[in-house]
Amino acid sequence: ALTSTYKDVPTGVSTIVDVALGEEETWSIFDQKRSHIYTYDKNGKLLGIFGDKGTQLGNVIRGVGLAYQDIAEDDLHYLLVLDAHTNTVVVYQRTEYGKELISALRNTNERKYDEATNDWESILKRNNNYDEAYIGIGDALYREERWEDAMNYYKSASDVESYSNAFQMYRKDLVSQYLVIIVIAIVALLFGVAKFFGFAGKHNKKTALKVGKKSFGDEILYAFHVMFHPFDGFWDLKHEKRGSVKGATFWLVMVIVAFTYQSVGRSYIFSSAQTSYSSVLGQIVSVLVPFFLFVIANWCLTTLFEGEGSVKDIYIAVGYAVAPLSFLTIFSTILTNFVSQSEKGFVELVDGIAWVWVGLLLFFGILVTHDFSISKNIIMTLATVIVMMVIMFVLVLFSGLIIKMISFVSNIITEITYNM
Repeated sequence: ALTSTYKDVPTGVSTIVDVALGEEETWSIFDQKRSHIYTYDKNGKLLGIFGDKGTQLGNVIRGVGLAYQDIAEDDLHYLLVLDAHTNTVVVYQRTEYGKELISALRNTNERKYDEATNDWESILKRNNNYDEAYIGIGDALYREERWEDAMNYYKSASDVESYSNAFQMYRKDLVSQYLVIIVIAIVALLFGVAKFFGFAGKHNKKTALKVGKKSFGDEILYAFHVMFHPFDGFWDLKHEKRGSVKGATFWLVMVIVAFTYQSVGRSYIFSSAQTSYSSVLGQIVSVLVPFFLFVIANWCLTTLFEGEGSVKDIYIAVGYAVAPLSFLTIFSTILTNFVSQSEKGFVELVDGIAWVWVGLLLFFGILVTHDFSISKNIIMTLATVIVMMVIMFVLVLFSGLIIKMISFVSNIITEITYNM
């Protein structure tokens, strides 16, 4: 049997030596480095790749020319490649699969969308992983104003841009049908949020005059005072015992819930780039690890540099500081289901506000808890981040050593078992 004389897989930039124009405004290029033929449609979308380098039948060693040959009366279509190494012409004949592809393009160009859809569906029966077929059917459905069906096909092809365009039209239809209900819902939501913040403000003022131990509900609602009045909020949090470890833990759990919801609740436009779903355990680890690293690192530093806060004080301050991240993350996640790709900036703005807000609360919380000056607190905050990285490095190194020790002991036990 003939075998390839080129064992190494070519890498690097392609060497394009020729271009050929085919039917329905398709065009093919020949990559001499790999002896691959790439065929595209008129919009530059890749339709297929074939060919290889070597001496086997159908392969090319050093192609230098590319041309189409059509014999209309016999419905035969060929693609010819001139091989300069063997001084021969390699002939590729179009298959039934290729004929269906050209037929789909022809019907699309001639605006025979029903027939084009039939062609694309036939292609999917042969190759259900062919993205262009899904896009072709999606385009036909889009032109028929079947937005939701088109979105499903675009999603199958991971075509986020086309999906977003169909979603905009689908949303436009929904808004036109339910405009009054949507306006009422938005006004009611804004009114409800305003009333809640008003209630929280009045409740916190009333609780400030309350004698004795605060209830768990009082401690939770106090976070809304801390959010808007960080200086006296964090002061009362520490000195007036307006908050507690339970209250801080509640908001920490809410942040975990918010990020877990974000991992499953984002729309396809925002989640299409995610490689995998993050489990609840993954969200817990991603929140708790940096949280406790910050608390421990800050306590280690501030103990040495005359900080007045204990581990408990730092934990409570950080727990209340991250409170805005919970409801703003949930809000931005819900918002993703109502905006298109071109409107992603709105969601990114909400996320940005959440992180900036939490950063400022964290900064002022540590400042008030330790009674630092602003300049000293800046230095301590930067140093805390550095210590967090050092602790993380030590933990990774230590865990690696533990794993090696366990593996070593396990191997010894295995050897002893086999030799007994």
